[in-house]
Amino acid sequence: MQVKKFEAKTMKEALDLVKVHLGPEAIILSAKDSHSGFGLMGEKSVEVTAAVSEETLRRKKIAESKLREDLRARFQQIPASKQKEFINRVFENREEMPEMAMAGGGSQSVRAQAAAKARIAGPPVSQESRAQAVGMRYADIPDDEAAPSRSASQERVRRAAERARAAGMDVFQEPKKKPAPKQTPKQNENRWPQNYTQNAVQQAIPVHVPPAAPQGPSAEVQALENQLRELKSIVEKFQSVPQINMTMHPGAEQGLPFELSPVYQRLTQQGMQAALVTQMLKRAQKEMDAELLKKPMMVEAWIVRQLLNSIEISKAPTQSRYHVFMGSTGQGKTTTLVKFASHLVLKEKKTIAIISLDTIKVGATDQLRIYAQILNVPFAIVRTPEEWQVAQKKLAGIQHILVDCPGFNLKSMEEADWLKRMIPPAEFDRSIHYVQSILARDEEAMDLAGRYQMLGFHDVIFTRMDEASRHGMMLNFQEKFRVPLHSFGHGTRIPEDYEFASKERVIDFLFKLSKISKKEESV
Repeated sequence: MQVKKFEAKTMKEALDLVKVHLGPEAIILSAKDSHSGFGLMGEKSVEVTAAVSEETLRRKKIAESKLREDLRARFQQIPASKQKEFINRVFENREEMPEMAMAGGGSQSVRAQAAAKARIAGPPVSQESRAQAVGMRYADIPDDEAAPSRSASQERVRRAAERARAAGMDVFQEPKKKPAPKQTPKQNENRWPQNYTQNAVQQAIPVHVPPAAPQGPSAEVQALENQLRELKSIVEKFQSVPQINMTMHPGAEQGLPFELSPVYQRLTQQGMQAALVTQMLKRAQKEMDAELLKKPMMVEAWIVRQLLNSIEISKAPTQSRYHVFMGSTGQGKTTTLVKFASHLVLKEKKTIAIISLDTIKVGATDQLRIYAQILNVPFAIVRTPEEWQVAQKKLAGIQHILVDCPGFNLKSMEEADWLKRMIPPAEFDRSIHYVQSILARDEEAMDLAGRYQMLGFHDVIFTRMDEASRHGMMLNFQEKFRVPLHSFGHGTRIPEDYEFASKERVIDFLFKLSKISKKEESV
């Protein structure tokens, strides 16, 4: 037995969800007004709880699988009683095709079917009818109780369109040959001599009847065609008006209840992957009380506690002697290196040296040389792997050596091999920092970092944090590559706009607990 809860703006929309997801055999367990409000605007909603057996749901899915794609969409819109009749016909192995079953077995004419559909919608569902629906199967609920109200003009257009369409289909369809009704002897008494004489003459003297000349469409057919074209233009104009489509609450496709949709929406809007958010919220659903799940603030507090336990931060971000900064072009490697160097010199009073490997980009070494002169620290360029041994001896008294790598996309193995040979050897006390801009797209950033992963970076530095409104990439990156967060760059000031990562700062970025004021930036 499967029991599901559906929430929508009206009872009609809620019952439509029951029909789509559970089928016409679903049992309505309860129907009530929801005081919590529907969606972000807090509109009133209706909550319907329905149940269906596993076997009945399986029969519904099998019957839907026998339909073509175009008929499957129509199947979702026909009344529940017709759906039930179609499912029964499929499992009774009747000879009708699915198309005939969708049309009601073909026993009625098109005009009769159109007339059956063209009924006036009733008023909104009352409390008495809602109470009567509880405990009933969806297929047993009259269609007119769940029909949405329409304006008088819309109803007249719809009924006129149905009548014209039915009349046009009857005219253009090939007429079916009906067997002649059996006549009693009394009906044939007066016509017997005439019929007998005509049959005898036709049998005795064969008469050649020339074929009738083809005739154009009659005036009635032309009038119906004109009316259909006019109604079609009216319908097209009506469809061009923006329609309000009923959508499910955020997170419904991932199986999350309506109570968790505000938290799900907030975290996904921050850039966190839907799979990661769903995993956390489903765990919260198991561990938290049902009453606390209805309070978004309590759910967010639980999420914060879980993140504080799971986020990994570099424990000693300045411990290594060699610090290698690598990444693709435009991620902020050189700026981050200068900020890190300024922090070591000005705040920690360490001796440093700057080495550049970028002999490809025009002006890259000149920029670093100027910064090294400002900080009054040694600067060197390494062009071959053998020069590292020379640099190791000459810089023996330096506490930290910062290495700037050229920006590569690593789309070829030659770039990867060159970079792997040029960085400091593995026997050196080194830390490789991967620099990533928070403004990049998740798919491109993950793909590029996957290529750099072969070089074995130890942590990640995120830059341009002040320019982004979504910071969920930090958790997505750590979830995929399992590396700690080293530091953040969030401005142009050196070294004020640089800080080492902390768990509290990650939570601050995600939930916008504090913001850097423009007044502070202008100082």
